[in-house]
Amino acid sequence: MDAITIDRWWTGPDSGPFAAWVADRCSADPVHCVRVAAVGRRADGALVVHLESLHGTPLPDALDRIGGPTVGVAVTLTVPLLDVAVQAVAGSLVLGTARADDVLVDDAGAPVLVDRPPGSSAADGLPAATRSSETSGATALLHAARTVWERVDPRSPCRAQVDAAFADAIGGGSAELTRLVSVVRATAPPRPVRWEPPADVFAFVEQQEPAPPSPGERLGALLGNGVPLPGGGRIPVRRLLIGVVVAVGVAAAGVFAISSGP
Repeated sequence: MDAITIDRWWTGPDSGPFAAWVADRCSADPVHCVRVAAVGRRADGALVVHLESLHGTPLPDALDRIGGPTVGVAVTLTVPLLDVAVQAVAGSLVLGTARADDVLVDDAGAPVLVDRPPGSSAADGLPAATRSSETSGATALLHAARTVWERVDPRSPCRAQVDAAFADAIGGGSAELTRLVSVVRATAPPRPVRWEPPADVFAFVEQQEPAPPSPGERLGALLGNGVPLPGGGRIPVRRLLIGVVVAVGVAAAGVFAISSGP
């Protein structure tokens, strides 16, 4: 899948979980969570939130393009997600609901969670699609991070320890999550995320004018193809040379005969 652009509007009551999410997201200004671009009210007094427009590739598709990520790339993709999950479990950041594929990877390789505010509905009045696999934001982040590590070469020495730490964190609490972050950070230094962009089917290459043939190329063409004639035909160079030699010989004989006359 190509990169997508997400531009969402949500509405909800001005009290309760939705209002708490809006207030927290406006004040926290997180780097790896979608930001609030604007807040307003509808005619009935309900809050309306416009989320920041994001352009990126869903995490599963990004992993397909990256291939098997190295340990360093996996650290780059997952540590920010796990740090956000730690903040959410500790209560210092309010997350809504999400799925693992609600994580986008932007062109710089940074992961961003696009969560749905709790208690919200689509601002356009249409019912939002129900997604059976949607969970709390912290759980979705754990599953997204585990998806990345499942793509790492299983022969890597750190895989067994990382897999065990993920199993403990998904079924555990704050202590297990904090330990998971420590285990992932200790595997390798982070490395930049790079991938080749998909080929643009509408890319055009400017037509280049052919370079003029060199004298050697002209001579080779004459020897191989012959000398062009006005009527469109060609005469072989060998036959032309023989004709020139015969003509020169006849002319020389005539001159000799004239000069040796009585």
